[in-house]
Amino acid sequence: MLLAGHAGGVPPSSVSRPRRRRLSGAWRGALRQAAREALSVVSPVSCAGCRSPDVALCGDCRRRLVPEVTRVDLPDGLPVFAGLVYAFEVRGVVLAFKNGGRVRLAEALAPALGAALECCARIAEAEAGACADARSGLSLLVVPVPPSRRGRRRRGCDPVELALRRLGLVVGGRVLVPTASAGGGQKGRDRQQRLRAREGSLRCTRDLSGSRVVLVDDVVTTGGTLTEACRALRARGAVVVGAACLASTPSWSGSTP
Repeated sequence: MLLAGHAGGVPPSSVSRPRRRRLSGAWRGALRQAAREALSVVSPVSCAGCRSPDVALCGDCRRRLVPEVTRVDLPDGLPVFAGLVYAFEVRGVVLAFKNGGRVRLAEALAPALGAALECCARIAEAEAGACADARSGLSLLVVPVPPSRRGRRRRGCDPVELALRRLGLVVGGRVLVPTASAGGGQKGRDRQQRLRAREGSLRCTRDLSGSRVVLVDDVVTTGGTLTEACRALRARGAVVVGAACLASTPSWSGSTP
C-alpha cells in the first residue's frame, strides 16, 4: 500500500532531491529588469506622472506624492483639506488614476487622502472639545462625493471609493447619489458655470439628523461640488464638519494646517 507523501512506496528520506541554489541580489534584479522589458513589448507602460518608459510610477514621481496637506475654505467657511497640489506630475498621476484606468495607483495616492482625513478629524475633535454637549464628539461619518452616472459608466469604478478602501475604510450604502438633473462633467467650465451646473445635482438618501459628516472628494477646483454636497447633506439634518480631498488646484491651495 502506498502511503501519502511517499514516492512509489519508498520513504521520502531515500528520495534524492536536487539542491536549490539561491540567486544573488544582482541576478534577481537582472531577472526583474528582463521581465519588465519583455512585458513592455507586449503591454507598453509609462510613468503616470512624467511619462518615463517601462515603469508605472517612477521613484521621483512617487516622492512627489508624499502628502503635503493644505487647507482651503469654502465660501461658507467649511474647512477643506487637500493632501496634494493638483499640478505637474501629481496632476498626471491623479488623471491616470481617475480617467486612465490605472486603478493600482490608489495605493500610491491613498496616503495623501488619509493625511487630509486626519486633519479633518483633528478639526472635528477640537470643535467637539469646545462644545458643551459631549455627544458631539461621537464618531464621524465619512461620505464620498459620488461621480456622475456617465463618469461611473466610463470608468467602471469610483476612484474615491478605491482610495478609501486602500485606507481600510469600507463604503457601505450610498449616502449621496446623483439626481436626474446632474450636470455631468466639469471640464472646460469656469467657476460660475460649474457652480450653476452643480445646483440640485446631488441627493441624500437617508435621514442624518445630528450626524457629524466628513465629505471626501478627489480634486477640489472651484468648490462647487463640495458646496452642493453640503447642501444635500444639511437638507437631511447632517452637520458637515469638513472635507478631505486627494488634491486641490494651485489657485485653491491655501495654508498648511
